[in-house]
Amino acid sequence: MAKGHGKKKSPGKDFEKDFIKSVPDRCDVTRLKDAGGWSDATNMRFTSNNPCDFIVYSAPQDEMDTGTLYKLELKSVATKSLPFSNIKEHQLKGLMESQTKGVMGWFIINYRQVNETYAVAAHIIDSYITRDIRKSLPLEYCRKNCLLIKQSLIRVRWRYDLKWL
Repeated sequence: MAKGHGKKKSPGKDFEKDFIKSVPDRCDVTRLKDAGGWSDATNMRFTSNNPCDFIVYSAPQDEMDTGTLYKLELKSVATKSLPFSNIKEHQLKGLMESQTKGVMGWFIINYRQVNETYAVAAHIIDSYITRDIRKSLPLEYCRKNCLLIKQSLIRVRWRYDLKWL
């Protein structure tokens, strides 16, 4: 392979790797496989529709705690707004259905342009989309209303403070 013709760099995949390395050891993390597919002579394609990227179980921290199950969908955007076209209907539906069963459904949004990352409850995204307020979730909304996830740059990779899990 000629120099410079390797795998395409994916900021979203890098974000996922950095995020997962930041999850505390007391948590159990399951990465759901991305939808794959296959094609035959008729070009049919079958893929699974996962509700999220990760399922994280945070073990109890004391005898009063029962632990918490999180479904997390990670999104990384180069702009100061997350277009709702980046959220698939089955992802939002899956996270919303989980919340009615006591599971925490969150979108983790990484705004690369300003190096800020936020945890946004699925119901906030659902409300925005349902009320048709905008076609995207702006950074300014997250700054005022969502959980800022502190992050620090370690050489060339990011670490995220996920003690809240």
